[in-house]
Amino acid sequence: MTLKRINELADFFYSSDSVDDVPLRIACTTGQYAGFDLTHDDFIRLFVILNKSENLKEDLREFVESQYD
Repeated sequence: MTLKRINELADFFYSSDSVDDVPLRIACTTGQYAGFDLTHDDFIRLFVILNKSENLKEDLREFVESQYD
């Protein structure tokens, strides 16, 4: 997936708070009762990691830790 496509997806998912415009959003779950919602920029960061990471476990760990700083 290209960075351009990731940005297009982010722009779509964060274009509106109405379910008529955006029928779903993506949130992250980090445990049975823990998790967080993504911002537009977080969405882009996450999908860049998923697309390009060479050490997915470590990169995702750092991403999650950054959400709780």
